[in-house]
Formats: sequence, structure tokens, C-alpha cells
Amino acid sequence: MEINKKNKYEKTLIAVDSKNSIVKKEKKLFETFEEKNNIYMVFPKNFKEVNTPDFSWALKSFFSKQKSGINIDLESFLNLKSADTKRCSIINSLVTWGSFFNEKPFSMKTIKEEKFTNNIIVPKGHEDCVKNSLVLAEAQFVCRRLQDSPSSEINPITFVAEIKKLFKPFEKQVTIKVLNKKDIEKKGMNLLLGVNAGSIIEPRLLVIEYKGSTSKEKFAYVGKGITYDTGGMNIKTGNFMRQMKFDMSGAAIVCTTLYALVKNKIKTNVSIVAPLTENLVSPTAIRPDDILTAYNGKTVEIDNTDAEGRLVLADALHYAVKDLKATKLVDIATLTGAMVYSLGETYSGVWTTEEEDWINFKNTADKSGEYVWRLPLHNDFRRMLDSDFADIKNSVSNPRAGSSRAACFLVEFTSGKPYIHLDVAATADSGDKGQAVMLKTLYNFARTM
Repeated sequence: MEINKKNKYEKTLIAVDSKNSIVKKEKKLFETFEEKNNIYMVFPKNFKEVNTPDFSWALKSFFSKQKSGINIDLESFLNLKSADTKRCSIINSLVTWGSFFNEKPFSMKTIKEEKFTNNIIVPKGHEDCVKNSLVLAEAQFVCRRLQDSPSSEINPITFVAEIKKLFKPFEKQVTIKVLNKKDIEKKGMNLLLGVNAGSIIEPRLLVIEYKGSTSKEKFAYVGKGITYDTGGMNIKTGNFMRQMKFDMSGAAIVCTTLYALVKNKIKTNVSIVAPLTENLVSPTAIRPDDILTAYNGKTVEIDNTDAEGRLVLADALHYAVKDLKATKLVDIATLTGAMVYSLGETYSGVWTTEEEDWINFKNTADKSGEYVWRLPLHNDFRRMLDSDFADIKNSVSNPRAGSSRAACFLVEFTSGKPYIHLDVAATADSGDKGQAVMLKTLYNFARTM
């Protein structure tokens, strides 16, 4: 996105309240209409009446239909009455969605596809917020490129190489540690090793620490990094095998969130942990009825090898507690297909062990323009995972409360630390394209430390 290139394009997007004389007919909220090369977006007179996620969703819809660049009159949005408390949220949404559809993040087409940019006109005093939002837009672009890349391009080894390259300009600000298979074996992270057992490509545990604050608090962002998921011995059938390249979305999201935090010099302490592996079918792959010992010492009976995400996350969560001394845990994963039935492709599911964390996270998501919905942790769901032969099963053949049951499994590996679990199985990609969902929320949540 370009900044302050006055009159670069013929058309300009302008916010206008519904009572303005230029609105000659009654219009719906966020409806757009054109007049004299201006594109007007209709708002109520009081911006406080507007839900920021609804505004963000409307911008996504508008910019997704664009075929060429336009000017964006930022001042017209900021001048809406009572917009003061939402200024950075407005800027953030305009910049990130105004950049989102300008260029495909990943393509291997031999003929280059056309791209374009939009031009935002920034009034004085708002340059810093726009600059920070542009970094977020960049982080989203990188995240989506990683998501969209096929497993022939992105595997545990190449993922690590891409992230190291991304953070190279910030080597003094972060500490990067990569555990290889031998390191993982020494740690006793047998759940991660078990999922990897069917692949000829070794697993990796990618750890990046950022200490930008003197606070004693340290967030750990843990992201599921299954670079391709066949389901293992419980092999996926038919079209369910398609788009499994997106099963590393959690890892991509946490890594690029941290990139934005570091580049914008946010005063916070955040570490990311990304367990990376493929989940394939082979004579050496784990099987149902196998029992594995997790990094925290608990034994896990394998009921279904396609419930592999919770296995790698379990070892990574305990690593965050034991090795990084994290005070709060947040994980994000394309974990359960049941989410599409629970919340569709609109809301990301959230589970929290602390009421206060839910309130703060929900408020942060709202300000970030992203939809979230809380689902329950309950002992009934945990009891469904009881095993006669091990401490816990990884799943059961029962369709009830599948997503909440997976969340309850993960709580067992958090050592009682405050914990937030995000299931983005239905929101991580849309139209078979990565969305970098929850990146803005995780970025802003780290700022609340």
C-alpha cells in the first residue's frame, strides 16, 4: 500500500454518515455507492454503534471485489462522530484489508499475474499507527504465503529456513533455537516423535524468544505445524485429503505475529513454539492402540492417528512451561473439523481456563476486527478420554463435543498455567487460500501484557 500519493487514482473511498445529504436514498450499514468518481461507504452518525468486526468484515467484502487501485480517504473515516476510541482499529482494518487482495502471496504460474496497490491519504498525527498497520499487513502476507505453499515447498526443514530468513534482520532482538530429531529424542517428546514416525523428513521444534519488556510476564504462543496431514493410519478419504497443506497454519500465524511484534518494537515478552512434522502413512507410522509417553511423563493411548495435532501441541505446551518458564500459554491450531459445524467459517473458537483471560481476549479480538466465540471446557468432555491402559486417550470414536474434548486433552499438558486455546480449523483458510486469521488479535493481545 502506498501513502499520501494525492489523487493517484481516479476513484476515492470516502466514509459518509447516513444522514449526509449526499446519501439520497436509504442505505444499509456499510453499503457503498459511487458518485463523481467517489465511492461512498455508509455509516451511522455515531461510530460507537459500529461493531469493529462487522466493519472489518465489510471491508473484506469490499476490497475482495476490487480490480484496480483506489485512494482511501482515511480522514473521512476518522471524522465520524465518536470514532476517537476506535481510531487505531479503523486504521488497522483499512490498511490490512486494503492490502490483502492486491497480490497473490504464492503462485507458481509461469505467467505472472497482475497486481495493484491502493493509496491511503493519511492526516497528520496518524503516521505511526499507519506504519505499524503496514507491518501487520506485511506479516499477514508472509503468513499467507507460507499457508498457501504446498508441502512440496514447505516441510519442517524448509519452514525453519523461511522463518530464519524472515528474522535475520532482527538477530539481536530475538533468540532462535531449533531442536532436531536427536534433540527431541533426548527431551523425551515422544508425542511429536510418534506423529513424525511415518515420515522420512525429520521433525523440528522451532523456538523463538523475544524479550522486549522488563515485565516478569512471558506469553508463549504455540502453533501447530503439521506441514501435511494424511491422517496417518486413520487415513483421510476422498476430498478430505485436499488442502491439508493448511495444517501448519498455526505455526505460520505465531511466527509472523512475533515478526510484527519485533519489527514494531512492541514492549512485550513473547516466545513462540512451533512443533513441525508431517503426518503420513507408512510401515513405521504409529497405529491405533499404541501408547506413547509425553514430554510431561503422561502416557497417551492412540485412539485415532488423525487426532495428531493435539499430540504435537501437548509436547510443545509442556516445553513452553518447563523450558521457557512461560507464565501464560496460548495455542492456535487447525485442530478439529467439527469447528465448521459449530461456528461455520465466520468465528474462531476459543477455550480459556481463566475468566479474565476470556474477557481480555474477546475485547482484543473485537478491537482487532476478528470474530471469536467461547466454547466450554467441562469435566464431562475430559472423562470421555479416560483410558484403561494409559493416563489418557488422544480421542474417542464419539462425535459429541469433539472440539471441546480436544481442548480438554490439551489442558492436561499446561501444568496449571493460564491457558487459551484457539481452534481455527474452519477459519484458517477460505476459498482454499490462507487468511492469516487471528494474527492481528494475537499481536494486540501481546501488547496488553
